[in-house]
Amino acid sequence: MKKKTLEGMLRGFALLFSLIAISCASTGRLRVMTFNIWNSGSHVESGLYKVAKHILIVNPDVVALQEVQRRDVLPTLLQFLGQNWTGLACDDNYPDVAILTRHRLDEKTLTTTNRSIGARIELDTGHFISFWSAHLDYKSFGPYAANNKMVTSVDQILAGEKPLSRAGREQNMLEIQDHPQMVEWLNDSAAVPVILCGDFNSPSHIDWIEETRNEHGNWMVEWPATKIAEEMGFTDAFRELHPNVTEVPGYTWSTVNKFMSDWEFNIPEPQDRIDFVLYKGTGGTLIKKCCALVNINALTRSIAPIESLLYAGSEPLNAMPYHRKNDYPSDHYALVVDFDFLYPPSCRTCN
Repeated sequence: MKKKTLEGMLRGFALLFSLIAISCASTGRLRVMTFNIWNSGSHVESGLYKVAKHILIVNPDVVALQEVQRRDVLPTLLQFLGQNWTGLACDDNYPDVAILTRHRLDEKTLTTTNRSIGARIELDTGHFISFWSAHLDYKSFGPYAANNKMVTSVDQILAGEKPLSRAGREQNMLEIQDHPQMVEWLNDSAAVPVILCGDFNSPSHIDWIEETRNEHGNWMVEWPATKIAEEMGFTDAFRELHPNVTEVPGYTWSTVNKFMSDWEFNIPEPQDRIDFVLYKGTGGTLIKKCCALVNINALTRSIAPIESLLYAGSEPLNAMPYHRKNDYPSDHYALVVDFDFLYPPSCRTCN
């Protein structure tokens, strides 16, 4: 479809995010979106057009994309999004991730692992962020094992997180953790916050607790992907804002995959929260050296989440196998988080 058609349709959605889609950059706020685009939008009609449409509706500052599986996907999306947008992706099939932004993307800082991509971004406010998009191994989905009545130990469930035959989710996260660029950026996170987003294909260890055992095959599991991220110093933005796991489970899987296709849609598909926006912006000591523009005694971190929501458009969704005409193009809910910078950009420069 022509770009004019897309822009015309979007005028009808202008009020959908009117309360929270005020230009984040103009207020020192930052809107982040992580969005698995389901095999490059191929599972619905006009998929890439719909991906771009929903990005523009949400109006994020930065987007972490997953399942970007063809080289033409990023340029096609950028054409739909318009000249204010730029992006980065890898030439290879993996990592099948990309970063989109309407701010200045420093291509010289492009960093990759087997399952992630990272770069520095300068916002219009003058703030900087270090931003990562990750898509961890999809095989041996843990909730399948947890709901298998033949499983008798947590070790059996966790065997799929660190397999011997390939790099699983635990190895994926350890590679991200040990990457020299990630180490450097985490050490600098008091001045330049680090945001790690993506589809982890894993639940969170902070969700699978005693209070939720009945929802998870009667298991409590310390899923290693999110546990490693926590040990790196990252905070789960959604769960920080919605700490009650039973009242707000926040399932991002799945919008349309409700029953297993291999059993003719008779067996329920486990639903869970597997898409995350994690952030680290702690350690106010660096800022204390020179910045007198903020209340230093109250400053314990440089960035904080203020709002978070799951997004799947506004039109009804037909579950699989009746999904081809859906307006929303993904089998994952997108996760949207608004952040507030707790210091002016002038503090950043003296760090």
